[in-house]
Amino acid sequence: MRKLLSLSLILLALTSCQRADQKPKEPQERKVVVSTYTVRSEEVALEYTTKGYFEGERDVLLRPLVSGRVVSVHADEGDFVRSGQALLKVDPADYENVVRQLEAQLAQARASYENTRAVAERRRFLYERELIAREELENVQTQLKAQEEVIKSLQAQLSNARLNLSRTILTAPFSGYIAQRFVNIGDYITPQSQTFRLTTLDPIRFVFQVPQEGLAYTAEGSKVSIKVDPYGSFDSTVFFVSPVADNSRLITVKARLRNPEGKLKPGMYGEAILETAKETAFVLPEQAVVLQGNRSVVWKVNTGSAEPVEVKVIKQGKGVVYVKGDLREGDKIALENAYLLQQGMKVEVR
Repeated sequence: MRKLLSLSLILLALTSCQRADQKPKEPQERKVVVSTYTVRSEEVALEYTTKGYFEGERDVLLRPLVSGRVVSVHADEGDFVRSGQALLKVDPADYENVVRQLEAQLAQARASYENTRAVAERRRFLYERELIAREELENVQTQLKAQEEVIKSLQAQLSNARLNLSRTILTAPFSGYIAQRFVNIGDYITPQSQTFRLTTLDPIRFVFQVPQEGLAYTAEGSKVSIKVDPYGSFDSTVFFVSPVADNSRLITVKARLRNPEGKLKPGMYGEAILETAKETAFVLPEQAVVLQGNRSVVWKVNTGSAEPVEVKVIKQGKGVVYVKGDLREGDKIALENAYLLQQGMKVEVR
């Protein structure tokens, strides 16, 4: 028993000595592995972007100039038609009858005029020889003038009748595309009836609005880039700036651009990108900028550590940002894992 007690005391003493010899381990300091990007500056164009829509250079709803039943249609939606090309025909029978009637009346009036003119010549001959009174000559001369007016009236009526007859064929006033067709064979149409919507595609217009501050860079002749998904960007030129603002205090601006392939259609939407100024800024990959509440910061890497630098983003797109802040050419900015950094942390550059 005494031997067991002695052995236990010896073991306890040895264990105490071992614990006394062991020192507590210090906690390892956390390091964040980052990659870096070298800061550089360049000139960047600042831009104002606003949405808008396209409209045709010419875009009209065609209406007939005469009434009647449609007997033929010569164009359909999507067709390209040339100026003067026939689009539809109205039944011309009534208009042809009017022309024939007026031609007959005019022929009769001319015959009567020739008879009266012959009578007037004979009476002039008799009057000059004092064989008839002056009143008889004046009466026949008055009749002759009245018949001249009748002929003029009938000629005007006939001209109008022939014009109406020609209008039974509706033609395209300019070359363009039939965007819509509203009429079919058998329809009765009047000058108030819509028949076709005719529009042009090249050139085409882009309509957008800017606040009054935007007038400085939207003068007539200014260049505007129009971005249209999925076709990319197109160059255009401002040709119209409204002389008045609307109820929202915005000014309407129109730009013209070429559209030879007809990709852009009236009614499509896009974005107008206007260059407002040029500034020198630091260009960085987007992932280098970290949001902290309402602030945008980048982490400037020094030897073994990183410190936050607040920046102002002035332009962003295509994977890069342009910023201003307390940076210099050649500074190293944390890129990969920048979002993990906090004040006082150590970093290890990959």
